Amino acid sequence: MLDLWANDIQQLNVANAYESSDCPCCKNREFEYLDGKAGSSAASLCGRNAVQLRHRQQADGIDIAALAKRLRAHGEVSANEFMLRTHITDGNKKYEITLFPDGRAIIKGTDEPGVARSIYAKYVGS
Repeated sequence: MLDLWANDIQQLNVANAYESSDCPCCKNREFEYLDGKAGSSAASLCGRNAVQLRHRQQADGIDIAALAKRLRAHGEVSANEFMLRTHITDGNKKYEITLFPDGRAIIKGTDEPGVARSIYAKYVGS
């Protein structure tokens, strides 16, 4: 690290880092995100003013009942073992979140993936 304001240089010795670690990428050559096993994707649903989000890393699934209980503080929630649906007002905008146990979600009220991800992160979690 070079700190120009303090005129200070800090160096780390990483010569033995490979031998002493068990990094999944470096040591075991496992690339979950590059292989598509982890990560997420977003697709705007044409003409529906909605975005579908997929979260592949949630292999355990989502506890619909626990999430429904938490989301009731923000509005009406309807849920069963197959899906959860709630209407959220965030600022002055209204959104409908439909969530499935495998982590897929449809955020209605926007066609922008960034906005949909933000609503998902804020109310469901990342």
